[in-house]
Amino acid sequence: MLHQILSITWKDLKILFKDIGGMATLFLMPLMFIIVMSIVQQGMYDPGDSRQPRHLPVVNLDSGNLAAEVIAQLDNIDGIEVETTWEGETLAREQAEALVSDGKRVAAIVFPTDFSERVEESLDDPEATAMIELVTDPAVSTQFIAPIQGMVFGAAERVAETAVAGERIGTGLAQALAPLAVDPRPLLEQVSAEMEMDGASIVRLEQVTPPEMHIEEYPDTYQQNVPGYTVFGVFFIVGTMAESILREKQEGTFRRLLAAPLPRPALLAGKFLPYYLVNLIQIVAMFGVAYLLFGMTLTQPLALLAVSLAMAAAATGMGVLVATFGKTQTQVSGLSTLLTLTMSAIGGCLVPSFVMPDFVQTLAHFTPHGWAMQGFQNVLVRGYGLAGVWPEVAALMSFAAAFFLVGVWRFRFD
Repeated sequence: MLHQILSITWKDLKILFKDIGGMATLFLMPLMFIIVMSIVQQGMYDPGDSRQPRHLPVVNLDSGNLAAEVIAQLDNIDGIEVETTWEGETLAREQAEALVSDGKRVAAIVFPTDFSERVEESLDDPEATAMIELVTDPAVSTQFIAPIQGMVFGAAERVAETAVAGERIGTGLAQALAPLAVDPRPLLEQVSAEMEMDGASIVRLEQVTPPEMHIEEYPDTYQQNVPGYTVFGVFFIVGTMAESILREKQEGTFRRLLAAPLPRPALLAGKFLPYYLVNLIQIVAMFGVAYLLFGMTLTQPLALLAVSLAMAAAATGMGVLVATFGKTQTQVSGLSTLLTLTMSAIGGCLVPSFVMPDFVQTLAHFTPHGWAMQGFQNVLVRGYGLAGVWPEVAALMSFAAAFFLVGVWRFRFD
C-alpha cells in the first residue's frame, strides 16, 4: 500500500510542478507580501532615524534669535531632517503650506515674527506666550503628528526657559539679598507664587491647516479603513474576472462567439461591463454600511461618484489585462492575488500612506490603488469637490484605458 501512496504522491507532484508559473506564484506571493508589508509598515513602529528621517519644513520669520536656536536643536534630533530651504531658496510660508497641501510633507513649522519678543515679554507678563504654528494635513492622524508636536514643543520650551532663566535668577537673588523683613512669611509666599507662575509654559503650539484646505471632518479610523478596504475589495474582482475569461477561452466559448459579426474589442467590452457594474454595487454597499452603521459623513457626492466610477473602470480593465498573462487557472489566480495584495499595500489601502517611507509613497503613484485612495481621502477628509479630484479621476481613467487596450492587444481568442 505504501508503494501506491508514494506513486500517487509522485504523480501529483509532477502535475503541480509542471505548472511552473503557478508554483512560482505560490511561493512568491507570501514572500512578496512579507517584504512589501514590512517596508510600508516601518513608519508605524519607527518614529524616524538617521537612515530614514522625518522631513520637517520650517519657516523662520522671527525677528530675534530664539527661533534659530530652536531650529538648531531640532536639527540635532536623530530622526528629524529640518528643511529651511526649498529648491535653493529660503522656505517661505506659502511654499511650506503648499508642500503640506500637495501631500509632499505631512507637517510644517512656522515661527512668527514676534516669537523672541513674546518670550522676553513673559518676564513681565505671566500670561504672555510665544506661539508656534504647526501646519498639518487634516488627513494625517494625530498618532503620527503627536511625536512631531512633542519634539517641537520640547525644543522650543527648553530654548525659551533658558532665555529667561538668567533674568529670573537675577531678580530672585536681588530680592533675596534685599533687607529681609522681620516676618519672613510675605517673602516665602511671594517666592511660592513665582514658582507656581514659572510652572506655566511660555510656548504655545497651535495646529493649523493650509488655507486652501477645508477640513470636512477630522480623520478617524473610518476615513482610512472604509475607502482602504473598499479599494482593496474592488480590485479583488481582477482574479474573478480573469479566471472567467480564461475558462471561457479554454472551453471554446470565445471561438463560438467569434462566429457572430462582432468585433473582438466589443466582445471583451461585453465581458468588461458586468464586472464593472458589480464593482459599482460593491462600492455603494461598502459606503452604505459605513454611513448606516458608523454614521460616516458622505459629503461631495459628485466627487465620490467620479472617483468610484474611475476606480471601477481601472479594476475591471486590470482584470482583462491579467487574463492575458496566465495559461492556467492557478497562474491567473496567483498572479491576480499577488498584484492585488502588493498594490493595495503600496497604495495605502492597508496602511496609511503618510507613515510609509518616501520611496513607497512615490511608488504609490504608479498604482491605481494609490490614486483611488488619494481621491477618496481628498473628498472625505479634505473636503474637495468634483473640481478638486480631477487629477485622481484622470489618472484612474488612464490606468483603465491602458489596461484594457494592452489587454485587447495581447489577447488570443483561439
